[in-house]
Amino acid sequence: MSKLLSYFNYGKVKFILSVLATFFTSLIGGWDAIIEALVMLIVLDIFTGILKAFLNHDFSSSKMRRGFVTKIGYFIVIIIANKIDEIMPTSEPFLRTIAVWFYIFVDSSSIIENLALMGVPIPQAIIDRLAVLRDKGGKEAKALDQVKNKN
Repeated sequence: MSKLLSYFNYGKVKFILSVLATFFTSLIGGWDAIIEALVMLIVLDIFTGILKAFLNHDFSSSKMRRGFVTKIGYFIVIIIANKIDEIMPTSEPFLRTIAVWFYIFVDSSSIIENLALMGVPIPQAIIDRLAVLRDKGGKEAKALDQVKNKN
């Protein structure tokens, strides 16, 4: 193992990763509680999606790749929203916040759906609340339903 670490010059790797992480954090408008929640939900969505696929004997690497590309797309939208916020006259992260909360809702719904399809009982209050939000979601939420129905 030490040969491997010395081959990659561990100090340089740490430095490069630190620079990349700092740059990415700057692009998305900082690391705050809602970004942390989104990242946690993304990880849980991927995990529950893989579990559901294995449980249903329906694992597909192409579906998984599509899911990863979608998650990367989330962050591209957040970067765009953040950059638009930065050039607006007000200093509030309005569009970034909307985008992040939208993706928090999308991934929360997906996690609940995955768990329900695995047979995990979901409290009715959570199902009802997500249904209310989905009904008020506008074009984006309805487009999401159409995409899910195609899969």
